[in-house]
Amino acid sequence: MTGIGPGTSRARDRRPIGAGEDIRQGLGATGRLLGALFLLIGLVACSAGPGTTAPLPTWPVSPEPLPQATSGSAQASLTCGGRTFPASGLEAPTGAQKASGPEFDALRATLATLVGEFPGSSTWSWRLAGRDNTGAIFLAQTDALGWVSVELTADANGWQPGSMGQCSLRVVLSPEYGPASWALDPAFPSPAGDTTELHILVWDEACSSGSPASGRMSAPVIQYSSATVTITIGVRPLQPGPYTCPMPPGTPASLRLSEPLGTRTLLDGGHVPAAPPSPANR
Repeated sequence: MTGIGPGTSRARDRRPIGAGEDIRQGLGATGRLLGALFLLIGLVACSAGPGTTAPLPTWPVSPEPLPQATSGSAQASLTCGGRTFPASGLEAPTGAQKASGPEFDALRATLATLVGEFPGSSTWSWRLAGRDNTGAIFLAQTDALGWVSVELTADANGWQPGSMGQCSLRVVLSPEYGPASWALDPAFPSPAGDTTELHILVWDEACSSGSPASGRMSAPVIQYSSATVTITIGVRPLQPGPYTCPMPPGTPASLRLSEPLGTRTLLDGGHVPAAPPSPANR
């Protein structure tokens, strides 16, 4: 198994051109493949994004009060675990598989090569979610697999066929911070109606050799509505590795709400759509 690059999610399961695995049995085989991936993931070497050169912190760590929360939309950018693209890419026009241009030719070449590994993919309609001078990402929304992505690269030889895989959408708060997830810390009582301070555990979704995210967590972005309180947190990636990819315990942290929680539901805004907070290592 090859190394996982900067910002890569542990759960990614992509098929590059030339991959030999066969997932023709559909979702059941996909689930078994993902299960095997999680069993092996601790052996995978990977790189992380830019960050501090200081030694990695070690366990145990003390709870870290997070910086003052900001408000507003957290979905500035999204990722499937590789390239980052604007959230507006989810609403881009479909039909990219019929468009003209070298990047669309590379998309069609990828689809033609991997169609046998993704049953029904010949009928999917693709949208160009993001593109720059180094590559592009295309997305298709499917009934069986949810979002599926194709990621292409561009180099001196032009646009190259790439990889295809299921896409678990994650929010990227800024170029400085990668995706993260969080859950309530079970060492503390469950929040009540008058709660204005939350004790949480935070998981870095990039490989970090199992080290805590202490000193790398962002200020939370908190969105309040009448029914929900949605909290999104990022984690600053480490300096390029390599690092191993075991799933560490959640890093303890605390944050303050600007108003009591009341009867509202807490949501982790790092997922798309936002989801109830859940331990990443469950």
